[in-house]
Amino acid sequence: MIRNLPTKLLIVMLGLLVLLMYFLLSSQNRFASSILETKVNLVDKSKQKTVSEFNKERKNYAYVSFDNLYSNTSLYYGAKIYQNGHIKNVDMDHNCMLVALDGNDESRTIKLKYSLSDFERRDTGIQRNTPIKFYGRVLSTDRYINEKGRGINRPVISADFIQTQINKQGESDGIV
Repeated sequence: MIRNLPTKLLIVMLGLLVLLMYFLLSSQNRFASSILETKVNLVDKSKQKTVSEFNKERKNYAYVSFDNLYSNTSLYYGAKIYQNGHIKNVDMDHNCMLVALDGNDESRTIKLKYSLSDFERRDTGIQRNTPIKFYGRVLSTDRYINEKGRGINRPVISADFIQTQINKQGESDGIV
């Protein structure tokens, strides 16, 4: 009976270690999001632009609806566009995120490639479901397999500017 006690304790400890590792490495928890938030806060702020600094450049970007972008992606390669959406998933290793452009519809997502200097200059917290407005260039399409096993193409956009705190007052107030 005494020999079984250390074995049982070892199994319990290994189980707790596995649960702890799953929690820490899970991309859907707040710990992983806070790591990205810390990375954004540690970037050199001098390389980032404020909304007012980017205001002059934003006139070169055109709004393109998701339907047009999705059905005619090749027509928009290299084009400067902007869109609104919210973050569905963040891949910190590859500096890209999936952005839903139409609510929670998984088929209306794009892949947004970014560098930390693309974010607006302020303390930015990036988590799932954070609303964003981004300006960028259409690069290509990304093929993936959805839950039903179908191959889907999704537009890939390289970000030039990402705004995370969106003011709904309108663009006439100088808000991007």
